[in-house]
Amino acid sequence: MKIFVKTVVAIILLSSCNNNQAQQSGSVIENVDAKKFKELVDAGKGIILDVRTPEEVADGHINNASTINLYDDDFNTKINLMQKDKEIYVYCRSGGRSSEAAELLEKNGFSKVYNLKGGISAWENNGFPIVKPNITKDEKIQKITLADFKTLLATDKPVLVDFHTIWCSPCRKMVPIIDGIEGTYKDKAVVMRIDIDKSKELGAAYKIQGVPVFVLFRNGKEIWKHNGMISEEELKKQIENNL
Repeated sequence: MKIFVKTVVAIILLSSCNNNQAQQSGSVIENVDAKKFKELVDAGKGIILDVRTPEEVADGHINNASTINLYDDDFNTKINLMQKDKEIYVYCRSGGRSSEAAELLEKNGFSKVYNLKGGISAWENNGFPIVKPNITKDEKIQKITLADFKTLLATDKPVLVDFHTIWCSPCRKMVPIIDGIEGTYKDKAVVMRIDIDKSKELGAAYKIQGVPVFVLFRNGKEIWKHNGMISEEELKKQIENNL
């Protein structure tokens, strides 16, 4: 009888352990150490998110990180402009704020979030590099009203719009490409970057989610749209097809 009871208990414990492992593996949030976090970052499949204050970020951040201060009143609004089908690699100074941010990301529908245990302090203690932020001001990013935007679309030229935010790393990576395209098609098309944080009415009207978002208009109508980073060749192809 004792052997039977022990066997049943062992089966129950094993089943519970397996269930816990399954739940953990299927969890949206996973806390990882600095070495694992670096492997994920280096793989380049997701978005790095620094949730520290601007003052902390100014002292150095992980390369290619998007920066949104957890204490910003519009933190939820901003994170909902990121692509939800991408993995998010979130960190802060020591791990507390990023844990809170990870929970908010989960509540807002993000599919997978990796939280850096020990924060950027653990990252640096492992000898991993940080970079100073690029403080160059983007002179071409615009704030525009919906009415003014519709007036701008009243042209027979194709209009390529990069819906963009200054804190978004993928957006910043696309800047030289968009600038180059603007120079190439300066007499044939209108090319512009719009700050969607400051042009909320416009973002709502065109259902902009997951910056950067590229939209091509012709005769005032949206004819093509792409969410996320894209090659220069593909953008040129879309413009050429509609000249």
